[in-house]
Amino acid sequence: MRNMKLFALLLALVMIFSCTAVLAEDETICTYTIYNITGETIKELYLVDNVTGEKGENLVGENGLANEANIAIQGENYDGYVKTLLFITESGAESSFDTLHFETVPITLLPKNVIPDDATQEEIDALTSATPISFMVPFISCEYTICNQTGETVKSITFTDKYTGQVEEILDEIYYQTELKDGETTSFVFDAKADETDKDHYEQSLKFVTESGREGEFATLHFETVTINLLSQDAMTGATPISFSMTVDE
Repeated sequence: MRNMKLFALLLALVMIFSCTAVLAEDETICTYTIYNITGETIKELYLVDNVTGEKGENLVGENGLANEANIAIQGENYDGYVKTLLFITESGAESSFDTLHFETVPITLLPKNVIPDDATQEEIDALTSATPISFMVPFISCEYTICNQTGETVKSITFTDKYTGQVEEILDEIYYQTELKDGETTSFVFDAKADETDKDHYEQSLKFVTESGREGEFATLHFETVTINLLSQDAMTGATPISFSMTVDE
């Protein structure tokens, strides 16, 4: 029994030392979660050392960081840590923030201010000195384009949030459309914080009702911009009453 107690004590000490080592290791690394809402692809992104001027590798690689996409990058702590965050968009617009400290934070890359041709010097100074980043998680949007292919008028289309239970009826006087005739199209936009658009935070069910009383439902709609076709019973290839097609940006 005495040996068992000694073994348990040693095991507890090992676990304490292991946890301490992990904590110590975590204190040397911070994570910046970079969100791009500039409206363009970010082609280059660097953490520049303010002392040496070294900017290292392009942190978004050859493919860049698409608009409304995000990436996690890390900083390794040292005495006097201060970095400059430098990014360049596909149009060549360059922005930087030169007092980035060692901390785990979200960073949103903002659109570059457009300076009007007739701007005064005071306005130019204000626009060019504006901070190109925000330390907040941005809201982003997805758009569902609904195409009625049921062969009859659709009288109700609702989205129900799996996590909040909130029900949104899009055929409503509030949205200036109370029905969707066969062949017609409508659209609806949802906003969400960029870090809450995954399946653990966001999932909608879509339900529609036609004028004959037929009901169709799809229970696992995710956060994406997509065209959703409401199908007739004859067009269904299985139990699913809808089909998806890519939404093409104009």
